[in-house]
Amino acid sequence: MKNTGCGSGAAPPLHDMGPAGPYHGDSSFSQEPSVRNIAIRGLLSALLLALSTGAAASPPTRNLPEPAITVRFDYYPQDLARIRALERKLASAIKRAKAGELGETELHLDGNDGFLYLYGPDPDRLYAAAGPILKPSRLMAHAEVTKQYAASSKTFPLGKDNSD
Repeated sequence: MKNTGCGSGAAPPLHDMGPAGPYHGDSSFSQEPSVRNIAIRGLLSALLLALSTGAAASPPTRNLPEPAITVRFDYYPQDLARIRALERKLASAIKRAKAGELGETELHLDGNDGFLYLYGPDPDRLYAAAGPILKPSRLMAHAEVTKQYAASSKTFPLGKDNSD
């Protein structure tokens, strides 16, 4: 066995490898971030930002006010095509009158109750546009209308106008 001058069989002393340690000069262990590391950090940052702001990830929702008019009516499943045709006529008449808009129609599958929701700033103006479309419809034979004002509401059968 060759004597290294360090004593009897002891390991040779470690040499100073510089500030980067024993891996200095090896590009895979470099202290500088690689392009891949930067890309991964960027993706993680973007993912965390997207997850932390739930509103940014979801589509915007439209906040409608309370309906100015609600029309409750009876229907049968075979009336669906007629309901859709009535919706188109109502939407067109309300738009033409610039009185507001027709909201979604609610159809209860278990009870044959249907609801039309009409939105606009003035329930009377909205009813003036929608009433002539609703009244002659056989679907609205037993319908009930509720006009919602700022501080009160008024409910009446569709066939009887609220003239008071």
